[in-house]
Amino acid sequence: MTVLSAVVALLLGVAVYAMTRADPAPKPAPAPEAGPGHLNVLDWNICGEAGGLRGQRGFCPNRNRPDLTVAEIVEMVAERNSDVVTLQEVCGGAAGSHLALLERELGDGWSFVRARGTRPDGAAECRGSLKGELGVAIAVRGKITASSDSNTLSDQPPQSGERVSPLLCVDVEGWSHRVCTAHLVPSSDKRGAEQAARIALRMATDGKPYILTGDFNRNSKSAELAPLTSALSECRQLTREQETTHHAWDIKAQKHVYRNLDHIFASPEAGGARAGFSSCGVDRTRMDTTPNEEDTPPNGKSDHAPVYATVRITK
Repeated sequence: MTVLSAVVALLLGVAVYAMTRADPAPKPAPAPEAGPGHLNVLDWNICGEAGGLRGQRGFCPNRNRPDLTVAEIVEMVAERNSDVVTLQEVCGGAAGSHLALLERELGDGWSFVRARGTRPDGAAECRGSLKGELGVAIAVRGKITASSDSNTLSDQPPQSGERVSPLLCVDVEGWSHRVCTAHLVPSSDKRGAEQAARIALRMATDGKPYILTGDFNRNSKSAELAPLTSALSECRQLTREQETTHHAWDIKAQKHVYRNLDHIFASPEAGGARAGFSSCGVDRTRMDTTPNEEDTPPNGKSDHAPVYATVRITK
């Protein structure tokens, strides 16, 4: 190979890499305090318990560093002036787990609750050096007065070794709205439609208005989510920003795959008024948008981007 051809090959390689690497968008502007009558809600699938090795399916950038993930959450709480934090793929229930570290860092004035979930094989323990059990969690700047969790994959209490995908809800002292979060099965699993129908039924039991967040593994316009979305509102900005909350790298096809899987919904208010969103957005700066290859360092903290919204309530 001549020197000229070697230089050309090198430049072509750099160009190809530049085209496959997607740099994150600028960080969103800080949010004002929600104040009376509003809640600042933050939702994030932290990818806390996924695969650990770069180049493997499900790689998670901070897989073995829960302290780094929690530091990101705490930083976002300050940036977004969050009143509510909902998390998926989080380890909790043990000292040193994501949730235990978050409780310590957020401190007084916050209340926490979690629900156990499982991987497809029915196992719940967080793997490797991670502590606790896998699941979802809710943290609120206030006092939780009641909470509930149920398996959205069944109408019966889960049996030992059964797959569990929980719906977790909390009532907070002085708040008109219940806060709930869920993590639905992947879109390739047709039980997602059943999950959505069960969630819709369970949320309608007492007529209390609610905010529902989570990783739904589907676009909000998916027919499988219709039992929920037909009765709920989502901030229009989030519905316009398609294919932006989750990034995957197709190793075989050598291409990026972007999808919109993470949502914040709200039900009509007690008097029937449509749910009010004053702002919302996606923080892509914390989503890894690089090729999942051994020699490519990640540029984010999870394969999901955090989503946030300000919702009108009475408090």
